[in-house]
Amino acid sequence: MQAAARLYRPHIEVLSTRYDTALDSTGFDAVLIGAGVPVLVHRDDQDYPYRPEPLFLQWAPLAAHPGSALLYRPGRKPLLLVLEPDDFWHQPAPVPPGPWSKALEVRVIRHRDDIAKHLPAGKTRLAVLGAPLQWRGMALPGRLNPKPLLTHLDYERACKTPWEVACIQVATALGLAGHRAVRQAFAAGCSEYEMGLIFLAACGQTDAELPYPAIVAQNRNAATLHYQHRDRQRLPPRERHSLLLDAGCTHRGYASDITRTHAARPGEFAGMVRDMDRAQQRLCGLVRPGVAFPELQLAAQQEIAGLLARWELVRMTPEDMVARRVTDAFLPHGLGHLLGLQVHDVGGGLASRRGGELARPARFPRLRLTRPLTTGMVVTIEPGLYFIDSLLARLRRSPVARRVNWGRVAALRRYGGIRIEDNVLVTPAGHRNLTRELESAA
Repeated sequence: MQAAARLYRPHIEVLSTRYDTALDSTGFDAVLIGAGVPVLVHRDDQDYPYRPEPLFLQWAPLAAHPGSALLYRPGRKPLLLVLEPDDFWHQPAPVPPGPWSKALEVRVIRHRDDIAKHLPAGKTRLAVLGAPLQWRGMALPGRLNPKPLLTHLDYERACKTPWEVACIQVATALGLAGHRAVRQAFAAGCSEYEMGLIFLAACGQTDAELPYPAIVAQNRNAATLHYQHRDRQRLPPRERHSLLLDAGCTHRGYASDITRTHAARPGEFAGMVRDMDRAQQRLCGLVRPGVAFPELQLAAQQEIAGLLARWELVRMTPEDMVARRVTDAFLPHGLGHLLGLQVHDVGGGLASRRGGELARPARFPRLRLTRPLTTGMVVTIEPGLYFIDSLLARLRRSPVARRVNWGRVAALRRYGGIRIEDNVLVTPAGHRNLTRELESAA
């Protein structure tokens, strides 16, 4: 990561330029960004796990410093205010060593109200960003979360700096280490609960540090797209059929998002996973600047139709399957999304820095990304094919039901489904598959 550290100062320079333009176009002179604060559980004295404000992390990757803030004024060195309260109940986290100590002016404050002492004097037009809870009770002379400024910044966040890409690469490497460990644990017969713990141990992260709750789904559980439970029961070998693991890690606030599906033994389903992997790689190969993501979604539907025909699940041409929406019953989600400070990163539907939403196609109402692909974007490519009871029931009532090989569907239902997901960087020449690069080098 030493080489990546050299990318941090240029990253700050890019952010400064973006913020200069954003502040000027929205009528502000300075911006104060809060790190966020813990949120209390209702009628309790315990907090929910703390999640830092992404805009704060983009400047200062301090994930364990709630109540801190960053002040940016054009032409001035960004000021990082690190809250380290005098607290004998909890141990404040030290500021981790890194290049930010030189690129930013760092000051330690002891109380949340000290933030106001560092704000610019006079009639400065100040924007205040972050969770309103952090600013509650503070008399700050600024406008809270102005939408035009947030929209401008969200639009820019879609394209990553080299520093951000390097952070995503490290997060991807960590996630792959977890995936390798879980694959071995699955082969050894571990439960979903045990595999979840093994993933954390292999990555060196806690549940709260993950960008999203890991999906550890055996057998039929893989048919629930965001399966959230962890069965503690080990299954007998004859009852173990498949594992879908959708899990990533974070590094300096940036996320990875990786999915792999495994068969419990050689045979038909293992071959289906290989077929899906080849289809997924073909879709990754379509990523390049200027491509509209809805076009990739249509390509994904066509790939799924080809698999349905190859596996003799539907007796129609692939073209007819897509046209008559048979594929929707097997692939009900979008092909992917932007990836960055948030696992579903912002800005994917914005028409411009000034706002406006790009309409989602009527055929694909769940798409999280409708912008044309641009150099610097990091996207997920995650086709899937599932045997979801509610969607299959709807298909069974449709005019094309007689074209479906329901006996084959019933035989495959126990596997739940297949999803394969990589993190892909859009480059001027096309793309780089960050996940496969690291996977092949391991």
